[in-house]
Amino acid sequence: MKQFSLFFLLLLVTFSCSKNASEKENEAVVVTDDFKSYRLDRDLSLERFSDLIESVELVRMEETDNSLLSYIYDVHQSKDQLVFTSGRESNVFVFDLKGNFVRKINKKGEGPEEYLNITDLWLEGDTLAIYSRNQTSVKRYSLEGDFIRSEKLPASPGHLYTYNHGYAMEMNYRPINDTSYYRYATLDKDLKLVDMYQPVDKHIPAGLTLGTNSITPYKDGVTLHRMMSDTVYYLNDKGFAPLVHLEFGQDWYWNEGKDVTPDFVQVIQETEKVWTATAHIGDHLIWVFTYSGFSEGIVPPSFLIDRALGIVHNVDMRKADKSNNVAIPIGWDNEQMIFTIQSPNVASFLSEFNEDQIKFREGTTLEEIESSENPMLMWVKFKE
Repeated sequence: MKQFSLFFLLLLVTFSCSKNASEKENEAVVVTDDFKSYRLDRDLSLERFSDLIESVELVRMEETDNSLLSYIYDVHQSKDQLVFTSGRESNVFVFDLKGNFVRKINKKGEGPEEYLNITDLWLEGDTLAIYSRNQTSVKRYSLEGDFIRSEKLPASPGHLYTYNHGYAMEMNYRPINDTSYYRYATLDKDLKLVDMYQPVDKHIPAGLTLGTNSITPYKDGVTLHRMMSDTVYYLNDKGFAPLVHLEFGQDWYWNEGKDVTPDFVQVIQETEKVWTATAHIGDHLIWVFTYSGFSEGIVPPSFLIDRALGIVHNVDMRKADKSNNVAIPIGWDNEQMIFTIQSPNVASFLSEFNEDQIKFREGTTLEEIESSENPMLMWVKFKE
């Protein structure tokens, strides 16, 4: 976990007769998008990750000379392909849904059809969109790697995602213009500023963001969850409003009124408290992945929230030997959560399941996974 958390930090600078009363109650519960707060207590009894799972489906990522992967932390899916980045070379990898390597795209450079870096990546149908913070531009390519067009942005957001034919932006401590500092803002299709949300009273001469995109699609809009915030917001045609509050109590670092200073990176390495979190919002479940200091022995908690019943699970994500986390969350694919897991950890993890709980996609075998150095993907269905 220490190594994985440090990676993110380097990138700073989602029961009638036949039915008993409980089943009836569950059926009657409707999950709404009304604002709710959930108490996330790391003192809750730990529950093994595997004990919460109904079934898993595993897909190996084919290892070739052109598809050597160091990690997978953001996956986007077209109708028949998986697209993601890996490593520091600004490569975009395309695999089919069975984990077969299709191609590697790299357009890194300083030319008009190239990107300097990949800050955020998403798909618009069969079009690949890449936001480069270093260039304050969005460039679009086909999934074959052919250049389509480029847009120059009027600001340099920490993160960006397509929204309402324009963009939703997470600014945090970055200026929208010479005088305006807001947490979030939107641009229209002509890249004109539409709305700004949550003004910043104090700002520092640095933009603070995690490596993963803080803006993700949700229903008819997007959720926004900036670094160092315990509240997830929802933006759609009805407006901008809080959706989920993550109540960490005394475990939340910012409760003590600390100002964000330029030595922030050094300070958070020493705290055992949660200083930021990533919340993957699903229709019925929420997965919360937290970040705390990097001292030996600190294990940042993970939580699974049942939105209908309000139940919070404190999830023990450690491997059987109680060392580093066994899997890392990526995001929801309908009712399943996608995780990435390093190949050497797979066999031990699967030993915690019955055989009928495990499925391998066509072309994937445990033997092939164990012989590969590539990480793999795992679709998880949680128990109801």
